[in-house]
Amino acid sequence: MHLESFATHYVGRSVKCRTAIARIMALPAWMELMRLKNIALAVPTVFIGAWIAAPHDMSADILIATVMLATAVATFMGAGNTINDIKDYTNDCVNHPERVLPSERMSVTQAKRFVIFSIISSFAMVLTYSMMFYSENTSLPWATVIIWTCAGILTYTYEAGLSTKDRGLIGNLAISLMVGLVIIFGATASNNHLDPLVLCVALTAMMINLAREILKDCEDMSGDEGRDTLPMRIGLENARMVGYVIALAGMIIASVPYYLELGPLRIGLIIFQIPTLLNLITLNGVIHGGDDHRAQKRLRVAMATGMVGFVLSVAIA
Repeated sequence: MHLESFATHYVGRSVKCRTAIARIMALPAWMELMRLKNIALAVPTVFIGAWIAAPHDMSADILIATVMLATAVATFMGAGNTINDIKDYTNDCVNHPERVLPSERMSVTQAKRFVIFSIISSFAMVLTYSMMFYSENTSLPWATVIIWTCAGILTYTYEAGLSTKDRGLIGNLAISLMVGLVIIFGATASNNHLDPLVLCVALTAMMINLAREILKDCEDMSGDEGRDTLPMRIGLENARMVGYVIALAGMIIASVPYYLELGPLRIGLIIFQIPTLLNLITLNGVIHGGDDHRAQKRLRVAMATGMVGFVLSVAIA
């Protein structure tokens, strides 16, 4: 009798332990759905935008504002990435059964609730920021709200509605535009988002990312049947050349602030962009060799070194 009681008690505790462990293990599922790696790459660009817009005026208020805007970006991206997984659920059940939704680590209903929660959290953060700093400005920081709204429209039309995700170059442009907008979004923390240097940095990031998106489509061409990608339209080699030309355009735009001496920049400070410039100039050999995977990885590195180059240039100027 005692043995049976012990066994029942042990089994009961064991079930509770497994339930608790399951709940703890559910956290990585949420994180995986949000794609924290992508968020970790995007959030620093908010701070880059804020720093470039006001390098010598990073007051406590601007720092707090930037943290709030970065939080808004993180939750917004989490919602966007989750929407992408919800839309791709049927295909992922076949092609990527290990992902969160196909593996049933989270239900589609739970994912939809998470999207709603994330969007509300992101917009609430933007509104809170706007109201907090309203008293210090002559008007509400409408630019922040407008940029957030534009990003929301771009995200929605990318996944649904116009479904620009399946329209090749238009989808590439939508994603790349959002990359540039994140930098301008960060610059609104100091209400200096229309500064020519900020716009050049944002345009540089946009162009390099656009080239990367095109080369990613080149890499995925064999599995993109049914999508109207640029390689599908004009051919693989032509699409690669377009990607390279756009990358070179990004290189030129990255150099312009130094030649025009925008803000605190001077021509000699272009030394901080040498790694980026060399990377982009020598990219032709990789693209011509047909190594699309390596090419798009190098473009990601070029964007990172380019942003770091701008930050160091402004810091030392």
